[in-house]
Amino acid sequence: MNAQARPPVFSAKLVFGLVVIAIGLILLVDSLHWYDAWHLLAWWPLALAAFGLARLVQDGPLSLRGHLWLGFAGAGFISQFGPWGLLERWWPGFLVWGGVIVTLRAVFPQPRRVRKSKDAVPSPSPAISCDAETDSTQVKP
Repeated sequence: MNAQARPPVFSAKLVFGLVVIAIGLILLVDSLHWYDAWHLLAWWPLALAAFGLARLVQDGPLSLRGHLWLGFAGAGFISQFGPWGLLERWWPGFLVWGGVIVTLRAVFPQPRRVRKSKDAVPSPSPAISCDAETDSTQVKP
């Protein structure tokens, strides 16, 4: 695989795997009674923020999916750690944020990503063929 076709290191799949590992370690530490780790699960919005950042890195700074993940993470942080009633008063701010992103995407259109088909298997070119008749570089007995 050449360097240009190499998938990005920081991706949503990597974040998902790391989140699953972190949750598993937190629950393992708690079940072994080494540490009362349940209060660490209050930081669940960090996982959503990591997914959002991964989408922004992968798709660009105007990635709608990345901003949706970050919006849910922000709402989670406000509901988890903010004063009571803060989310109920400031939720229209998330609508403004979404409108700004959609407007910026309309003004600055993003290039479409080419999706690779998983079904189509490329056929070998004649230069790679194993047939003796088509390969002129093969040594004949």
